[in-house]
Amino acid sequence: MFEFDGSPVPVRDGLKNAYAAIWGHLGASGPTMISDERIGLARHARATRRGEPLPSVDLPESVLALASTLFVHPGRVNEEIVRCAADEAGDAAAVEAISIVSMLSAVDGTHRALGAELEPLPEPSPGRATGNIARGLKRRRTYLPMPPGAIPVAFDLLPDVGEVYRESYGPQYMTEAEMAFSGFRRSPGLNRAQIETIASRTSLLNECFY
Repeated sequence: MFEFDGSPVPVRDGLKNAYAAIWGHLGASGPTMISDERIGLARHARATRRGEPLPSVDLPESVLALASTLFVHPGRVNEEIVRCAADEAGDAAAVEAISIVSMLSAVDGTHRALGAELEPLPEPSPGRATGNIARGLKRRRTYLPMPPGAIPVAFDLLPDVGEVYRESYGPQYMTEAEMAFSGFRRSPGLNRAQIETIASRTSLLNECFY
């Protein structure tokens, strides 16, 4: 798993382990969706990007539209698309769909950037939806409920999802602790200024509105 076949450069073990953890997360049942639905949504997003026939997935069309738009054309995501999915399936289901394609986008994007073959999606695992959804969060001039704070994370509506997402910070970017140091340097690797330049360029190309 995660051998990055075709990459012209070696890939750090920490990144491989982080992506393996994400794959394990995607293959399990989530807060509102069972594993078959989660993998089906990921397949739908990949097929949309490739222009292939779309697989049948037992999820509302509004949720699939949100996921595929975010995965293929993130700059086109707007309040109408998000609220349509949330009104039909619930805020938690909309957040879960966003989390799946966001993590998938990070993994697939790294493979594409390195010219490596995409990792096959994991096989679904049996199990019911966990129902682990935070209570009391509000929309704070945002499309979906979020916690308070300077940099809130929408995935915190789903605590287990938020934890997996945060665990991927360090290998892909920086840990929350490392973000406090302007002189941070990955060894071996880039320094803080180089990391932020790439992050800013990626956000610009994706038309990130944060």
